[in-house]
Amino acid sequence: MNTNAQKKMTFDLNEEMLKILGIEFNVQQLAKTFGEAIQGKSIKSLDHEAKEIFSQYGQKWMKRSMELGEAYSDTTYEILKKAIKKTGSLYFPMVPQRFVEIAYLSTQSIFSLPIVQNNGEKFSFKLAMCDTFKAIKETCGQEIANTLPCRFACLSALETVFGNLNIPVAIGMDATMPRDDYCQFSAAKT
Repeated sequence: MNTNAQKKMTFDLNEEMLKILGIEFNVQQLAKTFGEAIQGKSIKSLDHEAKEIFSQYGQKWMKRSMELGEAYSDTTYEILKKAIKKTGSLYFPMVPQRFVEIAYLSTQSIFSLPIVQNNGEKFSFKLAMCDTFKAIKETCGQEIANTLPCRFACLSALETVFGNLNIPVAIGMDATMPRDDYCQFSAAKT
């Protein structure tokens, strides 16, 4: 019998795990659901639907990323857990970063998540190419995409990972796709 525990672990994230998440949290379907929910509504009234749809998605997306991230461990994560146990440090930002990377690598056409800052005070990352933003633009148009309804998914996902790990942080959005040509999110220790 060949189970995940019996398979030799590598240093890379498990491809099967990323594929499962990509299917379960398909951004094309998310954009379609949002497009249907806002049909016939004015652009000024979109925030309510955006917050509801994308926040729920972000919370579920991160919870599932954490669940599968634990179920599909790898050598890097096992070494990290040992180092945390031995030193009593590194938990922030390294453990949440793992789950954030799993979430984004499963739903975006990227090979790595660009980390802007990673130290004991702050964790931040950016997305220059975002399949979610692109799907919203294709489904709903540029004007609606520029309102960044998807920000609620990213912010909710971060609130979920840090909340579930009991790490008090202030979460922020430091850059936006329409203004800066990339989105950047941060979590600063409080």
